[in-house]
Amino acid sequence: MAQKYFGVMTVNITGVELVIVNLKTHKSLEKVNKDINLSDDIYRNRPVQFKVVNKIVEALTGFIQILRDYEVENYQLWGSQGLSQAINADFIADQFYLHTGLEINWLSISDEAYYRNQNISLEFAKKQTTASGTVYLIGITSGNTSITRFDNGNFITSTNFSLGPVKIAEDLDSLRRSAPNSIGVLSDYIDSKLKDFNREGQITLLPDNQETQVMLLGTSSLKKIVAEYTKNSNDGLLAIDTFRDLLDMLVDASDQYLMEQLMINESVTPLVLPELLLIDRIVQLTNAKTLRFSDSSVIDGVVNNEEVALGFSKHDFSNQTIKMATNIANHYNVEPVHRDIVTKFALHLFNQLKPLHMLGKRESVLLEVASILHDVGNYISVHSHYIHSEYIIRHSDIIGLSQEEKEIVAAIAKYHSVTTPGADLSHFNQISAENRRLISKLAAILRLADALDDDRKQKIKKISVSIQKHHVIISAYSNDSLAYENWIFNSKSQFFQETYGLKPILKQKGVKL
Repeated sequence: MAQKYFGVMTVNITGVELVIVNLKTHKSLEKVNKDINLSDDIYRNRPVQFKVVNKIVEALTGFIQILRDYEVENYQLWGSQGLSQAINADFIADQFYLHTGLEINWLSISDEAYYRNQNISLEFAKKQTTASGTVYLIGITSGNTSITRFDNGNFITSTNFSLGPVKIAEDLDSLRRSAPNSIGVLSDYIDSKLKDFNREGQITLLPDNQETQVMLLGTSSLKKIVAEYTKNSNDGLLAIDTFRDLLDMLVDASDQYLMEQLMINESVTPLVLPELLLIDRIVQLTNAKTLRFSDSSVIDGVVNNEEVALGFSKHDFSNQTIKMATNIANHYNVEPVHRDIVTKFALHLFNQLKPLHMLGKRESVLLEVASILHDVGNYISVHSHYIHSEYIIRHSDIIGLSQEEKEIVAAIAKYHSVTTPGADLSHFNQISAENRRLISKLAAILRLADALDDDRKQKIKKISVSIQKHHVIISAYSNDSLAYENWIFNSKSQFFQETYGLKPILKQKGVKL
């Protein structure tokens, strides 16, 4: 009975939350919130006070008792990106573990966007009318903003940048003391930040004559303001003109007005106008016609992932990760034909070699991402490009990959060429034994796949694989001379033999015309 129940606890700068879900039915059994304000310390770059940490510990202890009452054995604790930036975040995590036995999973801004996007993707699949045209999902936290684009319900791209209400509030305070038109100057400043990202090609902010809307995620304070301002008549949808009227009204509004008339907590009042200004610039850049609020949260995505992991759901969100990898490859001018054929061969080898590596679908995704990105380092230099590939991957936002998974992909890309883990022990030994084995298995496959198109001439049309007692026979279908491919294949096959204990042999077969 308990196996189908799953508990998720989250801690962020406004408090803690517990949700218990029946994974089989996707129904919530229990939802508990406790408001605990950490924002004052976080915003002012001060350590979170000990008494506040104690309040969170007490709340988590109560949550654990609720989980036990429901006989839930499978539960997790997640911490927001904003809280992870606290000066004493390590101390906070340690206190949680010491007093509750819970290990916290810290979310990155990319993680938060990925998990929130999942529920939106499912909603789009169910309601095509909501998904029509271009939709920008805007996730705003204290110091960061994420923008994700969907076209007709299909994920296009996502990007994050270090600009949030806290930074804007600091600049606004400074501008008001020095600039006569502080709001105008600040709007231009926000605009320049957004255009910098657009110029880099990470996100297209100006669609051509498309029906466009902005969907706001995680902006509970703003949603409350809008509800008070419109007297709950907006039904989750806000016309741009109404939004602009609200913004004009709040430009000169006092904190007292926000607290008394719009029922906003005192701790967040300095951030209301900065958040509105940021949203306003995004609305202008995207030509959005409407604003919509979504209650989709990180918890929804964590639950979706657990349902998939335990076999209660077949939803697959890896397409967002693959799409982001392809976007990055395009950004770094990776030659697409070679990239695609290497990826095709790598995945075919992976599928046919399952009896040897015993890996699953998630590992297949990691190999696919590494195959797409293995040559991004050529953008910096062809010489030792694999080292540059590793660096670029490690420092890129790849939505849907954890930090650990990104490190694995970066290592696979690094070892796809001439360097092997055995010759790079100083770095390789810092990785866990389990991940070392995984990296070796996937890198060995990628090396063979890359060797089959090393000259970028696509001589081989398809391959087949036969596992024998002492060998793995890879049949290459081609009518061209494969002398060069044989030479490269043999030079790169040693690592595969060391990893799998079988010698790969390349055999040529003709293609019927």
